[in-house]
Amino acid sequence: MYKLIIGNVRISVLVDGIDREHAAAMARQAITAASQQGKLLSHIEIDSSEYGPEIKTTEKIGHKVVRKTIRQSMLDGIHAAVREKLFPNNAFAAKDSWFDGDTGQEWYGESVELTRQELLSKLESWTKTV
Repeated sequence: MYKLIIGNVRISVLVDGIDREHAAAMARQAITAASQQGKLLSHIEIDSSEYGPEIKTTEKIGHKVVRKTIRQSMLDGIHAAVREKLFPNNAFAAKDSWFDGDTGQEWYGESVELTRQELLSKLESWTKTV
């Protein structure tokens, strides 16, 4: 018995008669087949039976299964950066004021909050169209 790791998938080979290259090829094939079905594997067990190699897979479950496209990841990053800039959460930032570092201008009051909300809602509607 020996173990391999391919990416985030653990592979247990229960029979020493299967060489590492062949076991890795079978594991990659199982990972590819699961990926085509939209599944993520956490463990593959390769054993031998009278009919040939027997492969048992364990699918990942839980919140870590959520996968994103690169586009969704980038959009989430943009959204987080905008929220951080528009709604600072540190103790030194005034919640109802805005300071422009380029011109030195400052704005206060309800207009700041309304503009923040308006920009955030427009960003959210834009990200749904991309």
